[in-house]
Amino acid sequence: MKPFCLTIAGSDPTSGAGIQADIRTFDQIGVHPFSAITAITYQTATNFQGYKSLSDELGKQLDIILDVYPVQYVKVGMIPDAKSIDIIKNVIVHHKLTVVLDPVSVSSVGERLSSEGLELEIERELFPLATVLTPNLQEASYYANRELANKTLDDLEFLKDTAKRIVKKMYRDQKVSEVQKAVIMKSLGIDNKIVFDLACVSQLINGEEEYIFKIFKKPKQIIHGNIHGTGCVFSSAIAAYLSLENSLFESLEKAEMFFNERFSNFIELPNEGKILDMTLDKEKVNVINQIKEIYNFISNNRNFSKLVPEVRMNISGALPNAASKEQVAGIEGRVTVVGGYPKASGEIKFGVSDHTARLILEAKKFDKSVNFVVNLKYKFEWIKKIQEKTDLILQEIDRELQPKEIMSTEESTMQWLIKKSIKKIGRIADIIWDKGSIGKEPMLRLFGENSKEVIYKLDKIIQVIE
Repeated sequence: MKPFCLTIAGSDPTSGAGIQADIRTFDQIGVHPFSAITAITYQTATNFQGYKSLSDELGKQLDIILDVYPVQYVKVGMIPDAKSIDIIKNVIVHHKLTVVLDPVSVSSVGERLSSEGLELEIERELFPLATVLTPNLQEASYYANRELANKTLDDLEFLKDTAKRIVKKMYRDQKVSEVQKAVIMKSLGIDNKIVFDLACVSQLINGEEEYIFKIFKKPKQIIHGNIHGTGCVFSSAIAAYLSLENSLFESLEKAEMFFNERFSNFIELPNEGKILDMTLDKEKVNVINQIKEIYNFISNNRNFSKLVPEVRMNISGALPNAASKEQVAGIEGRVTVVGGYPKASGEIKFGVSDHTARLILEAKKFDKSVNFVVNLKYKFEWIKKIQEKTDLILQEIDRELQPKEIMSTEESTMQWLIKKSIKKIGRIADIIWDKGSIGKEPMLRLFGENSKEVIYKLDKIIQVIE
C-alpha cells in the first residue's frame, strides 16, 4: 500500500505555504497526501491581510479521513485558536498519530496566524504529543526563553542546551522516556557565511537520558525580498520521510537534503515575493517521459508479459549526474502482468526504485552514458538466441562466486555485478545476466543510454525469443 501522510494546516492562496505546500511536498517525496484545513488565509507572498478560522469544520474533516483511512503520520502547521488545539489533540490521542509539529504563529511577513498568546497552549497541549518540533530562530527563542539571535558555532554548547530545554518540554513530566523525540532548530545563525540548523534527538539508554546532536550547514544566500513557505515544506518533508519508514535521524537528514535542493530554486513573484519551486525540473521531466515511452512500448504488446520476472519488472532512469537513489526514477510498485499484458502498479516517481537504482548508480561510476536499466525474466534458451541472433553484448555473472560478506547485502551485490562485468569485458554489457542463487531469482538486466536505445534493444530481444 502506498504510504499516507496527513497535513493539518491553513490554506494559502499562493500555494507556496500552508496546506498546498505540504501536499506538493508529500507528492514529490512519494506519499499520498490527505489534508484538513484549519483556516483560510488572505495573503500573498509579501502581504498578509488576515485569516478565517475553520475550527467549526475541522473535526468533521479529520473524522471522515481518520475513521476510514489508516493514516499514521501527520504534519501540523497553522493552528488559529484554542478550539482547533482541542480538536487536534483529541484526534492525535484517539488515533495514536505520529506528529511533526511546526509551531508557527507568525507569518513570513510578520503577521499573526493565531490568537494572541496561543503559543503557551500549543506548548502545554501539543508539545507532549509531538515526535518532532521544527521551530525557527524566533520560535526557538520564545519556547526556550532565551535570546538566540546572532549566535555562531562558537555558541554551540549554549545552543545544544537550548535544544535540550525544548525537547524536555515534549515530555509531560519533563523526563526523557524510551520514545525518541527530536527538535530541529532552523537557521540558527551565520558562521563564516554558513547558516546552520541544529537537530537534537533524545533517547533513554539503560535508564540514562542521552541527546544526539547534528549540525546541518548550508551556504548563506543573499536574497532580496520575502521567501514564503519554507517552514511548511521542511516540516512536511520530515513527516513524509517518516511515513516511508525511515528512522528519526534519517528522516531529518533526508528532509534537509530535499529542502536544500528546492531552496536553490525560487519562483519569483511581483513585489519581491518568492516561493520554493516545487515543480519538477526539465531534466526530471525528461527522465520520466522516457520511462513512459519504454513502458508504453512494452505494455501494448502482450508478448512482453513473458519477460516480467517473478519479482516483477522495473524500468528505472537516472539524471545524467545522478549520485543517489533520490535522483533515479522508477515505477512505484513495479510492473506486473494483468490480463496478459504488462501493467504498472503505480506512478513513475523519483526515489521509489531500489535494486535497479543501485545498478544504474554503480554503472555510472564507470560509464556516465548509462542512464536506464530494465530487469527481465531469465531463461537459458533465451540467452543462446540473443547471443546468436542479435548484436547485443551479454555478460554472465556467477552469483555463487560472490564473497560471503557481499552476499549478505543486496546493495553490495549490485556493485559486485557491475564491477565483475567491467573486469571481464572492459565495459557495461548491454545485458548482464545470472542464473540466480539461493533465494535469488535468475535475472537479465538490460542497460541503455536513453529510451530510444532501450526500446531498440527490447525489440530485438522480443523478436528472437518469440
